[in-house]
Amino acid sequence: MGNTKFSPREIKFLELFFSGFTMKASAKGAGYRGSSDPALCNTGRKILEKFSKTPQALFCWPGLRQAKIAQLLCNMADDHRPGRQIIALKILAKCIGG
Repeated sequence: MGNTKFSPREIKFLELFFSGFTMKASAKGAGYRGSSDPALCNTGRKILEKFSKTPQALFCWPGLRQAKIAQLLCNMADDHRPGRQIIALKILAKCIGG
């Protein structure tokens, strides 16, 4: 479970998404190209699903990247938009073994 690898583009997507960008904007910002907006969103959902299945992998990333993602997740958990808050809280719960 903890040996899941994330590409630099996947990590960039997570950083953007947890910073508050939309799924589509995060995918575009990370360098993904899709034939349509739904295709970009599907790419983002796949990355988010991969991360939510193995959030412990976050703590295997080198240096400041893990701290940045962890802080962004905490900020997202404080977000008052219910959908974003729920995503962040679910991932954080998995990170601490909940």
